[in-house]
Amino acid sequence: MTDKYHNGLMIKKINKVKLRYGENPNQDAYLINSNKKSIFDFQINGKQIGYNNIIDLDSGLRCLNEFNEPTSIIIKHTNACGIASAKNIYTAFNKSYESDSKSAFGGIILLNKKVDIKLANKINKHFFELVAAPGFDDKALEILRRKKNLIIIKLPKIIKSLLDFKSTLFGDLYQTRDLLNINKKFIQLASIKKAKSKEIEDLVFSLKVVKHLKSNAIVLTKNKQTIGLGSGQTNRIDALNSAIKNKKFYFGSKSFVCASDGFFPFTDSIKLLNKNNCKVIAQPSGSINDNRIINYAIKEKISLYFIKNRLFKH
Repeated sequence: MTDKYHNGLMIKKINKVKLRYGENPNQDAYLINSNKKSIFDFQINGKQIGYNNIIDLDSGLRCLNEFNEPTSIIIKHTNACGIASAKNIYTAFNKSYESDSKSAFGGIILLNKKVDIKLANKINKHFFELVAAPGFDDKALEILRRKKNLIIIKLPKIIKSLLDFKSTLFGDLYQTRDLLNINKKFIQLASIKKAKSKEIEDLVFSLKVVKHLKSNAIVLTKNKQTIGLGSGQTNRIDALNSAIKNKKFYFGSKSFVCASDGFFPFTDSIKLLNKNNCKVIAQPSGSINDNRIINYAIKEKISLYFIKNRLFKH
């Protein structure tokens, strides 16, 4: 811990910890924070937590904080590959894993409820880099520690910052955080046909997820389980195709709801969704083609909802 002084007055305490390496082994890295404790103080097992682990944890925890009911998130390279909510955390984990079991290999798990023996045994059947939860039963911890390299984090209570910032070649960019609650009031019917109550719940769930995916982002959901995710593509139709491909592979022809972080600029996306048995969609308004999208939704009896604001993440 290092103290900084200005005109004889202490202005900040800085905790600097050297990491094994950065994103790649040839890059040096360290973590700096001004809190009394760092993430290392909450690690209770495994190899030394690394640069990429910290970034993945940050990404997953921001999304996990959107949910109150038992929720499991599996992250791979800062991208969610499976998210689910359920009546209990065991079921939530199973559903998140089944969302995309191939991508889950070697990922990190974030849970918002305590891990018990049953869940620990289930987790140990697969290979993960890290498990983070607010607590672990003693026996559950004993089971998880059988894997010596598995990083186990007891999640601390995080004080949410009101600002986000990014370092660029041109200086540090700051913006206020998007703290608007995503709930039923966040959406408004734009077509004629109303969605069912469970479909509305799935839409709200999808929007909480899409908020934390890289743009262009698409989330397909069924029963509070992501069944297809598209993120980071340079056009929305490719993001949608990627999500639908996953949905077909793991879930066949099930009906589902769709959330988009930005508006569909053309009817090609909504036509593709309709073709694949999606009749409930949420997106922001703002396109010059909004009326075309609305008219198509009315014609095809699709429940189209506009959201309060777009949910871009760059």
